[in-house]
Amino acid sequence: MAWIELHQSLPQHRKLLALRDALGLRTPAAIGHMCLLWLWALDNAPDGDLSALPAKQLAEICQYTGHRTGDLAAALRTSGFVDADGRLHDWGDYTGRLIDQRAASRERQRRRRARLRAAAMEESKEDGT
Repeated sequence: MAWIELHQSLPQHRKLLALRDALGLRTPAAIGHMCLLWLWALDNAPDGDLSALPAKQLAEICQYTGHRTGDLAAALRTSGFVDADGRLHDWGDYTGRLIDQRAASRERQRRRRARLRAAAMEESKEDGT
């Protein structure tokens, strides 16, 4: 099970305050939208690249119900949570180890399956089937 690092300073962080103010939200709502985005990104954008997401889909991911979905995308950029290239800011610094662990796990599983296939083929040769 994956998890995200959540710092105690987040509620007063300048980026969160900028996001909150840009969207006219209360702090708990802004934190919630960011947490939903980060959790979604762990499985769906492991490299942190959100650039292909339409504004409406981004709003759905964050469960943002503001009047204009484009406001969220713009606020994420102006607040500094998302870089100009559409990537989550410093995402690799926070998730790099998790992404590496997942890749290593996939590789271990791939090697295990290959060994099992080879053993099954060898067994079938010995059985004459």
